[in-house]
Amino acid sequence: MNWISTVEPAPWTIAGFELGPLRFGHCLLMERFMDGGQNKIIDLWRYLNIASRTYEKSVRWLTKDVNTLFPVKRWAFCNTHKKPAKFEHTLRLWNKYVEENTATPQVMMSEGSGTTIGTPYLQTVWNICIHKLNYNPQTIKEAPFGEILWAVLAYNESQGGIRVVDDNLEQVFEKLKCQNLN
Repeated sequence: MNWISTVEPAPWTIAGFELGPLRFGHCLLMERFMDGGQNKIIDLWRYLNIASRTYEKSVRWLTKDVNTLFPVKRWAFCNTHKKPAKFEHTLRLWNKYVEENTATPQVMMSEGSGTTIGTPYLQTVWNICIHKLNYNPQTIKEAPFGEILWAVLAYNESQGGIRVVDDNLEQVFEKLKCQNLN
């Protein structure tokens, strides 16, 4: 578990796009294009464009620039279509970026805690942030997503809903596993 690399992730450059921390608003915007299928070149191009801007600039880009297909054709075909390995490499880097920006530890649920059923995940996170953690509804979309995830975990742990499995507790579990195997 490396809390700091999620809360304050390193800057990334992927396929020429300068990416800062993944923002809550980025996740909302990217959710619009996720169809549960495999990532396509256009999806990766959109995600990189979204994550390389502030939330507000991403919204403007999506409403203005995404309607012009020439940039995606040029980026997709010049950089990835003729070289599928480059697309795969770029996708692997993107996945590592997302992993670093969203990494959370293993948690144990308390007996009385339940999971939210039916409510979209990002809506649940938003509700907790606004109503329990005093995030501002007007500025939350610019908040780093990793920071938000850890704030929600810390809040849930302070309320007794979960227990974060820290490095010490994980070592205890490993010792118990070894004893049970013998």
